[in-house]
Amino acid sequence: MEELVTSLQEVIYNIEQFNKDLMEETDILTQLTQFKHWYHMPANNSFGPSKYIGYKDMNTTKYARGENKTGVDTEKILKQWFIKLPSESKKSQVLMEELSELLGLYGKRIRSNAFIHVLKNGINCP
Repeated sequence: MEELVTSLQEVIYNIEQFNKDLMEETDILTQLTQFKHWYHMPANNSFGPSKYIGYKDMNTTKYARGENKTGVDTEKILKQWFIKLPSESKKSQVLMEELSELLGLYGKRIRSNAFIHVLKNGINCP
């Protein structure tokens, strides 16, 4: 089993790596519709899925199509820095639209039951 992140800095690194993997059109593109919990990083207005960003030093190769990874474990660890937005909230709707546009660049759509998570109040990006 992969080791979970232990700091917000590791999460930020993973979100940056996830977006780099998207731009490089790695294997992660084929899995975009599978992710349910998306995390937003306001500093660079980027997103990353919990099953990817919740494990240390992640990249597409190491992700290995999610093999031996669970969102249950990553959700628990990421809760210390993030909160899940109610689907009906204005902020959630705005961020879902931005995420939809991002995934649309790769011909993908967001799962209908997806959620957006944002940094808790008072937590700033390092």
